Amino acid sequence: MGFISKIKEIYTYRHMLFTLVKQDINGRYKGSIFGFLWTLLNPLFMLLVYSIVFQFVFRSDIENYPIYLFICLMPWNAFNNMIGAGTTCVSNNASILKKVYFPREVLPLSVVISNTIQYFFSVVIIFIALLVSGVGISWYALLLPLVVLVQITFAFGLILMLSAANVYVRDVQYMMNPIMMIWMYASPILYSITMVPEKWLWLYKLNPMVSILQGYQNILYDQTLPDFKSLGIVFLVSLGICVIGYLIFNKLQRRFAEEV
Repeated sequence: MGFISKIKEIYTYRHMLFTLVKQDINGRYKGSIFGFLWTLLNPLFMLLVYSIVFQFVFRSDIENYPIYLFICLMPWNAFNNMIGAGTTCVSNNASILKKVYFPREVLPLSVVISNTIQYFFSVVIIFIALLVSGVGISWYALLLPLVVLVQITFAFGLILMLSAANVYVRDVQYMMNPIMMIWMYASPILYSITMVPEKWLWLYKLNPMVSILQGYQNILYDQTLPDFKSLGIVFLVSLGICVIGYLIFNKLQRRFAEEV
C-alpha cells in the first residue's frame, strides 16, 4: 500500500484513533477524584517544588532558573512519555491486533496525539508561571506550535521504529529507560548550552533535541525568534526518520498478530 493510500486509510479509521486518544487520556486518571484536573495540577506542583528547591536550597547562575527549568522539562517529559508509551503501544495491544483489522499506525499515532494534548494543557501553567515570575509572555509564544510540530514529527518517526522492533525483541522497551536518562543529560534542560565546551559543541548539536529545546527556550524564556535554520534541519531529518520508520513498521507489521 502506498503512502498516500495509507494516510487515506488512517483517516477512514479516524474514529478509532479518536477513541484510543480519549481512552489514553482518561485512563491515566481513572478512579481518581480530580480526574483530568491532574493534567494541570501535576505541572503546577512540579513548578512549586522547583521554585522552593532552587530558590532556597540550590543556586544557579541562570536567571529565573525554576522557570528556565520548567520551560525545558515539560516538553522533555512529553517527549519521554511519547517514547516510553510508544515503544510498547503495539505489544501492549495484542488483544486488539488479533481480533480487529485496522491500520497498525493508528497505535503509535494515538500515543503522539494524546501526549501532545497533555503537553498543551501544561502550557497553561507555563504561561501563568511566566506572568507571575515577571518574565512575561511575548508574541513569540505564537511560534510554540511550530516547535511542537518538529518535536512530534521526530518522536513519531522514532516510535514507528521502536514499537515495531519491540514486538520482536522485548529488550527494546527496557533499553529505552537508561537511554532516555542519558539523553536528558545530553540535552540543555538542567543547564545552559553555554556550559558546553566550544570544541564539543558541534558533536553536542547532533542531538536533535538540542535545537528543539532551544526553540522552546528562545520563544518562551529569551523571547526571541528561534533558530529557524536549526529547526528546519531537524524537521527535515525528522521527516526522513518518519519515512524510514514507516518502511520498517510497514515491513514488520505483517507478523505483529503472530508475534504479540
